[in-house]
Amino acid sequence: MNFRDHIRSHIAPGERALEFGASYSPILRKSAGFNVSVVDHANADELRRKYADDPNVDVAMIEEVDAIDDGAELDVLLPSGERFAHIVASHVFEHLTDPIHFLQRCERALSDTGRLYLLIPDRRYTFDYFRPVSTTGQVLQAFVDGRRRHNVGALYDQAAYSATRGGAAVWGPGSPGPFGMPGVAHAGYDNALGADPATYRDCHAWVFTASSFRLIMQELRELGLISLGETFFHDCLGCEFLMVLQRGARGSGLDRLALAQQAMRENIEHDGGAPEQAAYELRSPHPQNALDLMRGSWVGSLPPALGLSAGTRSDLWDDVRMRWLAETLGGLQGRDVLELGPLEAAHTAALLQAGARSVLAIEANRQAFLKCLIVKELCGLRDASFVLGDFMGFFAADARRWPLIVASGVLYHMANPLQLLEALAERTDTLFLWTHVIDDTAMPQGDARRDLVASVENIAWRGRTVRYHRRAPYGQGQQQAPIFCGGLVHAPAWMERDALLQVLATLGFDDVRIANDEPDHPAGPALSILARRSVAAQTTG
Repeated sequence: MNFRDHIRSHIAPGERALEFGASYSPILRKSAGFNVSVVDHANADELRRKYADDPNVDVAMIEEVDAIDDGAELDVLLPSGERFAHIVASHVFEHLTDPIHFLQRCERALSDTGRLYLLIPDRRYTFDYFRPVSTTGQVLQAFVDGRRRHNVGALYDQAAYSATRGGAAVWGPGSPGPFGMPGVAHAGYDNALGADPATYRDCHAWVFTASSFRLIMQELRELGLISLGETFFHDCLGCEFLMVLQRGARGSGLDRLALAQQAMRENIEHDGGAPEQAAYELRSPHPQNALDLMRGSWVGSLPPALGLSAGTRSDLWDDVRMRWLAETLGGLQGRDVLELGPLEAAHTAALLQAGARSVLAIEANRQAFLKCLIVKELCGLRDASFVLGDFMGFFAADARRWPLIVASGVLYHMANPLQLLEALAERTDTLFLWTHVIDDTAMPQGDARRDLVASVENIAWRGRTVRYHRRAPYGQGQQQAPIFCGGLVHAPAWMERDALLQVLATLGFDDVRIANDEPDHPAGPALSILARRSVAAQTTG
């Protein structure tokens, strides 16, 4: 994924947009046809003079500025009664004197479904490395103060604690090189107190990691200071992360405690230790040490009783989907279960707790496989076996039938979901699926969740036509991102809800039950399906 291309792909020609601080690197170029108003701290001529002697800046990229930002309302840039469909702010938020005031201005200027795109630098990969993250309380203080100039503390901290890595002021995850600290205390003091206090001096007033920023946005919404909700988030690519806020969106739904814990882990991340120590654990033996091997990549938290810290999602270890499956089947006593895509073994544990005699879980993601082994050890899942590899290859070599197959979060990652459904139907009479689907009723044209559908393909299958909604390809490096938990396929296909149910019927599943229907799921409509054959028989189709 390229964040700037991602933003541009969501803005149709003619839609009214506003970009803050475009300067010499606009995301939405007027010359490229975008209907964009530009707000900056200076007009175009002043910006060209400012950067004229900088060899790293192409001043020809600077476009005309429509308004100088003085904190006033943004609707003055539009005809009466109109509002913006999109507002873009790249590496602007950290410079703001009053972030809440900025968010409220944007909210008032956006249409009812308008979006605010925020590209934010992460302190772990910039010259802010040695600075602590900002808090909601500090943001509130700036709002109550009506702050219009950066305070002494922010000006001091930027100059005094400026960091480098390998001589660079910005870097990305996994970048090599030693850390440096060119900032000195006297420079911070002079920057904070040595100039005219009436003159605006710019700095990074706010410092974030990805999760600390998400936590602040969630808390501001809970406090009623903004109504914008998170509708899209992507962790760091290079030095920055992307958050999209939308009017009317319900927000991330993440557990606040888990999010705070993840922010804390991010805040203490440090990979600058001596190379000879990297292969050894120097702490006393403790279960947390094993989890820390995969720090930053865990999706789910572990059961609270363990007292251990992993990911942010607290729902996976008491998952309503697994409880519904076990209750509907009257328990899983004596069943040998095949599980596809166990992710972090939370569902595996639930299947065993519900009475399964054994679980064979197949995971293709190497990192997820190792996490499953860690969880198996920490939680004592002695009747679970985890194997690493592609389950389609497993099916090609192993034709045995299973009393129950569980495929949660798998189908919508497939390039050819029909092929998987056929393989499953040949090997079980009881199938559990949880999947995202395309549902025209739940996501009509114009629904933001359709934005990642790149094309629609008509597939001939057993005398009918099944439509595949091919997703946009994953961006460069996205599948290698630490927390990525998708599939092997670069551009998977989603099935339509009705078509999926019809295919299951054609494959002989005449008892199909649906639960956990989530038409408003942020990623797309989702549901749980328990499909059974009332008369168990091997399908021949």
